[in-house]
Amino acid sequence: MLRSLLFVPANVERFVRKAPETGADAVVLDLEDSVPESAKTDARAKLGWAAEEIRSRSGQLLAVRVNSIGTPHFREDLRAAAEAGIDVVVLPKCDGPEDISRMREVASEVGATLRVIALIESPRGVLAAQNIASEEGVIGLAFGKFDFALSMGALPSSNLNVLVPRSLVAIAAKAHGLVAVDTPYAALNDLEGLRAEALEAKALGYDGKFAVHPSQVPVINEVFSPSEEDVRWAEMVVEVLDQARKTGRASAELQGTMVDEVHYRIAKRVLEMRSAHSRSESVK
Repeated sequence: MLRSLLFVPANVERFVRKAPETGADAVVLDLEDSVPESAKTDARAKLGWAAEEIRSRSGQLLAVRVNSIGTPHFREDLRAAAEAGIDVVVLPKCDGPEDISRMREVASEVGATLRVIALIESPRGVLAAQNIASEEGVIGLAFGKFDFALSMGALPSSNLNVLVPRSLVAIAAKAHGLVAVDTPYAALNDLEGLRAEALEAKALGYDGKFAVHPSQVPVINEVFSPSEEDVRWAEMVVEVLDQARKTGRASAELQGTMVDEVHYRIAKRVLEMRSAHSRSESVK
């Protein structure tokens, strides 16, 4: 399960060394926005070291955010990912299935076999989200609020103006059985604001959220994990419906509320998520 995906600039060694201690489910070594143009080559050169540093100390999923298609860095970023043994790529500014096809073409040329989290950051990308999700090798869709706001000529000060595109990206991901990753929260000292935005994302169907600072990881992990209250409810639902089935009934009453097959399936998913997160924590 991918609850928290922490961006770490690949060229900043102290951040790379700290990444295994953060508790993030995934570390996204960044070659794009958090790396200035003057340091792009250095970041690529350090990618192999950074990947090995994290692998040797944790069981976190490793990914790399490359520079977008059309930049002079794209091909060499994919080559560096292949050489570093990283097979999950966050592809920024993904506008359509043709971008996935182009990435696979270039990856083949440089000897890489990659799985992709497509980062959707434009109106065109949102409208093409379902087609992007159906492309071979795509394992997740992510929404990027800030570039989306830029492309719409809007300010990213409110989530209200991105509710529809944010929802459409999550819907497209779930329609194809993919991971849905929510936009980063930029205010580093506002953990309550982060919590509120993460809860919104969870309600929209997102599985997790990008983090831009280690302090955000515990909040994200907590929000996207079943709470103790959720687990207690799930256990009670399973218990009362198992008992009901023994008497030939398909529904039952739980604390004044009718529960049936759909509640049973939701409860089972909650319990499976709890088990998966427990296993994940034991590996880190």
